[in-house]
Amino acid sequence: MQEGRVSFMPVNGDTRSIAANLMSWARGVDAPNGACKVVVIEDASLLPDVGRHEFLTPATTVFVPGAAQARGSGQPLAVSNGGQVFSYVGEFRDPDADIQVGEDFYVQQQSYAVSEFVPVGGPTILRACSDMDVAAFYRDADTARSAGKFPAALLHPQSLLGDMPSLGFLPGSAEVSHIYVAGSGEVFTSPSGIPLGTLGDSDRGWSRSWVSGITEVGLRPEVADRPWISHYMLAADALRHAAVRGLQDMRVSGFGGHLVPALDGTEVRVPGQSSLLLFNSSVAHLHDGATSKTYRLGSDAAKFVDVMLAIGSDAAEAARILGCPESVAEESIRQIENSFNAKGIRFGSVQAAGL
Repeated sequence: MQEGRVSFMPVNGDTRSIAANLMSWARGVDAPNGACKVVVIEDASLLPDVGRHEFLTPATTVFVPGAAQARGSGQPLAVSNGGQVFSYVGEFRDPDADIQVGEDFYVQQQSYAVSEFVPVGGPTILRACSDMDVAAFYRDADTARSAGKFPAALLHPQSLLGDMPSLGFLPGSAEVSHIYVAGSGEVFTSPSGIPLGTLGDSDRGWSRSWVSGITEVGLRPEVADRPWISHYMLAADALRHAAVRGLQDMRVSGFGGHLVPALDGTEVRVPGQSSLLLFNSSVAHLHDGATSKTYRLGSDAAKFVDVMLAIGSDAAEAARILGCPESVAEESIRQIENSFNAKGIRFGSVQAAGL
C-alpha cells in the first residue's frame, strides 16, 4: 500500500455504514444515516482507554489504526461500552491522503485551496487546514453571497466539506459527537479542529469545550463578519443534492439575489434557519438542511416561502412585499406552516442550545 493511503477494514459491523459514518465524522456534524457518535483514534494502543470512556455507547462507531493486526497480537478489539469498531491503516493528519473504505470504496482527502485547480474525480473530502485553504474558502463564500456563483468543487456530487464547525457552521447540538483522539491522548473534533481536552476528561467536559470552541470560532472576524456563513455551507449542500437529483441551473435565494426581488438587500430576521429555497426559471424547491430532504413548491407558495425564510411569519409585511391583501398572506402563511410542520420543518431559529 502506498505511503499516505488509509485503508478501512470492517472488524465489527458492515461496510455499507462505513461511508455514512466517515462522512459524518469528516463534516464534523451529523449526516443522514450516519452514527450519532463517531470516534477516530490515531494510536491503537489508546483503544482500551477510549473503550472505557463514558462517551462510547452501543451506537458509537470507532475507527482504529491497525486493529486487525492488533487482534492477532493480543490487542483487544472489544470496547466495554459497545459500539462498532473498524480498522484503518494510514494517517488522518495528512489533508491530501487517500482513504480506502473496505475493498471497494475510495475517498480522497484534498486541501481546499487545491480544489480550484484540481477537479474532483471521485469521492472527496475537502479539508481547509492551512491559512491558504481558509482564505480560499471565505473568498469563495463571498463570491457566492454576492454573485450566486458557488465553487465547482463544493457542488460536485461526490464531494463534501470537512470540519464545518471550525469554519463557522453552527451545529444543531451543544453536545459533541465527533472526536479525534491524538496519539498524545489529547482530544479534538478533527486533526486540525477544535480542542476538547484529553482522554482523562469527562464527556460533559468535552461538550463544554465544544460549546466554548464554537463560540470562539463565531467571534473570529472572518466568521463574525459573515453571519450567513453557516447558511452558505447548507446552500452548497442543497445545490449538490439538487445536482444528484438531476435538477439543473438551480439557484439559492439570498445568494446573488432572491426569487422575490423585493427581498434583495433586506436584512434576514430569522437567524439559524436550516431551510433554503432553491429555484430556477421553471421550478422551486424547499430544501431542509437537517434531513437533506427537498420538497417541490408551486410558484405562489415559493414566493411566500422566500419571504418567510427572510422575515418570518409577518403577514402584514409579507402582503406589502408581495403586493397582495393581508388576508391572503395570513391564509397562505398558515397553510405553508401547517404543511411543513407536519413534515417536521419549522420556519424559525435552529440555534444550538448553549451557544
